[in-house]
Amino acid sequence: MTRSWTLPRRIAVTLLTLSALCAALLLGVNYWATPTVVVRNQSGVTVQVEAQWSANRKQLPAIAPGAKRTFKVTGESSIVFAVTYPDGRQLTSRPMYFTAFTTVTAVITDGLVEVDTKF
Repeated sequence: MTRSWTLPRRIAVTLLTLSALCAALLLGVNYWATPTVVVRNQSGVTVQVEAQWSANRKQLPAIAPGAKRTFKVTGESSIVFAVTYPDGRQLTSRPMYFTAFTTVTAVITDGLVEVDTKF
């Protein structure tokens, strides 16, 4: 009777181990798949940028000409960038949708905020 219980136990342990490994792999992928946002200032002046997504807002430190800022966001949503120039002029980007594994890049020029995504 020991043999009849041994095989089902081995199968059960193998299946539980495989299930645990798959769950750990999925959790790891979700952890490292956090979307990244890159903001590049290609204008000739220092700008202030605020990113808005879901119910979140992030005010970035001033970005000098030629500099960039990078940060992570969670979940999936659309993101909008509001840029303020030293002369008080403000521009807003079009909304850009992001999901896991996405890199959202916002490029700021003297008269435009261009947004793109890459997976």
